Amino acid sequence: MSERQHHPEIEADKRADRRTWIYFAGFLFASFLVLSMSDQHDMRRAGADHPEMAWLSQATSHLVILAMTPFITFMLSRFPLSDWRRSLPVHAGAVVVFSLVHILAMVALRKALSPVFIGVPYEFGLADPSTWLYEFRKDVLSYALITAIFAMNRLAEQRGLEAKAAQKEASERHRLTLKSGGRTYFVDASEIVWVRAASNYVEVVTPGRTYLARATLTELEKLLETAGGHHVRVHRSHLVNLDRVTEIRPTGEGDVTLTLETGDDVPGSRRYRERYAGAA
Repeated sequence: MSERQHHPEIEADKRADRRTWIYFAGFLFASFLVLSMSDQHDMRRAGADHPEMAWLSQATSHLVILAMTPFITFMLSRFPLSDWRRSLPVHAGAVVVFSLVHILAMVALRKALSPVFIGVPYEFGLADPSTWLYEFRKDVLSYALITAIFAMNRLAEQRGLEAKAAQKEASERHRLTLKSGGRTYFVDASEIVWVRAASNYVEVVTPGRTYLARATLTELEKLLETAGGHHVRVHRSHLVNLDRVTEIRPTGEGDVTLTLETGDDVPGSRRYRERYAGAA
């Protein structure tokens, strides 16, 4: 029997979910305490006969939500938000299932536990459509919040996985992994002439092409260092390959302009003078 193959992306999602469960359980417990105390306070002010019912109501609701969370993570795995055109209609249907189970389960628990802990029967009003609508609105928010929390943590874990793969590629094959326009490009570090920061992106210039990649200048600087490139920061928003510098011209007050093999001019700040001085 062959050994079961492990997929790094699936394992990354599992790691993210395990970590998220800890945060989410803590969040639910805090939510239970705050809402229970608030509801009990409001019931006392309204003169309700059993204000302690607030604790039972919130406990059953939160417990069912916690029990239903694996259903949401399952739906998120089968229908990821990255493919939102296909996934959103499915998640819209899943919200209905989530809400239906949540309402019926918590009402059943309250009916079973209220006579034991509160000493009175529990009445919810399932025959009233407005009651279902009231609960459904809250369940839509709960489903969306839980989905967003787990999806964001999965995305962060996947980004970490991609960063490790990019570091390995840079170290072993001396090339950078650039994601641009939904595609992944592998560019030899020696071919990169200069790089410029552009908001949340970087422009990576080679003799034959310019890539707009989603990364920070600091991240790219570290990758180039790992890849063994002769690239240095010459300005807060520019990196250059010193092997591609043809001329350095002073511009006054200690700043310079670096001319590269491509004919491009790049500003050099006196703050980074020691890094590019050796190319002069």
